[in-house]
Amino acid sequence: MLLHSKRGSWFFLGELFLDLELEYDRPIRDRCARCDLCLKACPTNAFVGPYVLDARRCISYLTIELKEPIPRDLRPLVGTHIFGCDICQDVCPYNVKQTATAGEPVFHPREGLHAPELIPLLALTEEAFRRRFVGSPITRPKRRGFLRNVCVALGNLRDPRAVPALARALAEDPEPLVRAHAAWALGRIGTADAWRALEEALEREPDNGVRSEIADALHAPTPTPAGS
Repeated sequence: MLLHSKRGSWFFLGELFLDLELEYDRPIRDRCARCDLCLKACPTNAFVGPYVLDARRCISYLTIELKEPIPRDLRPLVGTHIFGCDICQDVCPYNVKQTATAGEPVFHPREGLHAPELIPLLALTEEAFRRRFVGSPITRPKRRGFLRNVCVALGNLRDPRAVPALARALAEDPEPLVRAHAAWALGRIGTADAWRALEEALEREPDNGVRSEIADALHAPTPTPAGS
């Protein structure tokens, strides 16, 4: 990542391949000095040291690039992020100073995709997912990865209103990855309806990985209600 004195880090880097000799300018100096705000702000402690990022713990990696289950110990730390994370950039003093909005329309949020309601997303079929996110980087984790992230976010919100949608995902979603994380989310919410959905699913679930998630959710201690 590059820090610009006037633009912070909110810009894309590009490169040109030329067959011309160019004059080099001066390297950009270290602008961080003793600042460690990004290291302290990272929810998953992905920064193992100054200028050193363990991508395996980065929320952007976990929600976009990882194709497998999100490690259980990291799920509570992901919070409500369902696609990427910019916390380290949000707290950077160089970015705090830069308040201008991008003038390029393609960088602006699409209508209906700015902080969308999470529960309805669980009902997206493969076709509906492709249609809604066509041309968007959200297609990178595919439907299965994206709904995995939605389940984790709903589990962290612990809102009982999500139980019916999560129960349907656990019972009917064609992707074991989604069913597994729906089970985890139901265990996090921990209401009577959530336990009932888990118990019913355990009797009919054919996938061993999902069965393991269900069993762990049923035996996990009930979390303290949010806000208590």
